[in-house]
Amino acid sequence: MSLLDKFDLIRKRDNIELTGFEDRPVDIEKQLNLYTREGQFYVLLADADNEERVQLERMIDQTGCYVNSVSSGMECMMEVLKDKYDLIILSRNMPRMDGIQTMRNIKSTSESKCKDAHLYIILDEKVDEPDIFFENEGFDGILRKPIDKAILQNVIIGLVPDKMLPDDEDLIEDIREIAEDAETLKECDVRLIEGLKIFKGDMSQYMTTASKFCEEYAETSGDMLDALYTGKSSVYMDMARQVREASRTIGAIYLADILDDHVNMAKDDSLDVAESSWQSLIDEWEKVVGGLSSWLGKTNEVSSTTEILILKTNGIKLKSSDIKERANDMLSDLEHNKREDAEKKLSKLAEYDLEAEVRRKVDQIKRAFEKDNINIAVDILRGMV
Repeated sequence: MSLLDKFDLIRKRDNIELTGFEDRPVDIEKQLNLYTREGQFYVLLADADNEERVQLERMIDQTGCYVNSVSSGMECMMEVLKDKYDLIILSRNMPRMDGIQTMRNIKSTSESKCKDAHLYIILDEKVDEPDIFFENEGFDGILRKPIDKAILQNVIIGLVPDKMLPDDEDLIEDIREIAEDAETLKECDVRLIEGLKIFKGDMSQYMTTASKFCEEYAETSGDMLDALYTGKSSVYMDMARQVREASRTIGAIYLADILDDHVNMAKDDSLDVAESSWQSLIDEWEKVVGGLSSWLGKTNEVSSTTEILILKTNGIKLKSSDIKERANDMLSDLEHNKREDAEKKLSKLAEYDLEAEVRRKVDQIKRAFEKDNINIAVDILRGMV
C-alpha cells in the first residue's frame, strides 16, 4: 500500500480532509543497512563528474554494499576484466567511451566477468530519447538526475538476494514507498524528497500544501496574465515571486527557476520578454500541477485558459487591413454593448492563420472576456486598429 493509499484510508475513515499520518512523520532519511547480512553485493560506479561520483559512492557505501568507483568508460572496462560485479552504474556522459558504448563493450567482450551484471544508466533530468530506447540498448534500469537516496536504495533492494535484506519489513516498505512516489513525481519535475525535507518528513503537510498549489493554479495564473497584459510590472513581479517560493516549497525546482527569470524580467521592466516566454512558463506550470493532481488523486483537469490560442486554422492568412477591420467591428460591438457578437467575431478571427503577435493579442482578448474585463479587451482592440 502506497503512502497515498494509507493517507486516503485515514481521510475516508475519519471523514476529514488531509489529516495525513498523525502517528508519525515519514522518515525521508530511512537507511538500508546490509552490513550485518549474509553475503556481499558488489557495485561498480562509472561517472566522469567527480562531485556526483563521490556523492553516489557515499550513498551506496552507506547501504552496506561494496562499491568501487571509476571516472571513465575505459577504467570501467579495466575493472570488469579483473573482478565480478553484481550491479554496474554507468553515467551516460563520459569522455571517449560514453555509458552506452561501455555497456555494449561489457556485454560483448569475451574476457568480461560481468556479462550477467545488472546495468543501470545515469541520465540527465531531461533527455531527447524515451526510456524504451535505453531498455532496447540493454540497460536494466535508469537513474535520472538528481538521484535521491531512497530511489537508489530501492534499486538495491530490488536486486540483492532476500537473505541479504534486513528483517525490518517496515523499513523496506517505507523505502520502497518513498522511492515510488519520488519516481512518480519526478515525471512532472517535482522533487518529492526536497519538498519533504522542508516539512521535516510530514507527508500530510506536504500533501496539503501541494493540493493548495494545484487549486490556486487557475486563478493565480489568470491574475498573472492580466498583470502581464496590462503592463503592471510590480504586480507581475510580486506574483511571480510568490509562486516561485511556493514552487520551491513543494520541490518544483525547475518551475521555480523559470519563475525567477520572470521576476527578473519584471524587475528590468521587460514585460515584452516575459510575454514572449509566457507559454513556456505555463507549459511547465501545468506539467507540475497536472502531475501533482494525478498523484494526489484529484479528478479536476488543469485549466487551459492561460494557453496561447494555437488551434487548427483554416490555413488562410489575413491582410493587416482585414485584421484592423475585424478589430474595428468588435470594438463597435462592445461600444454598443453587443459582447456576444464581439466574442463570436473573435472566435471566427482565431480560425485564421495569424501571425504570432496577432495570435497573442487574440488570446489576450479571450482572457479578458473570460474574466469579464471588457475594458482590457477594448484597450487591446484599440491597439490593433
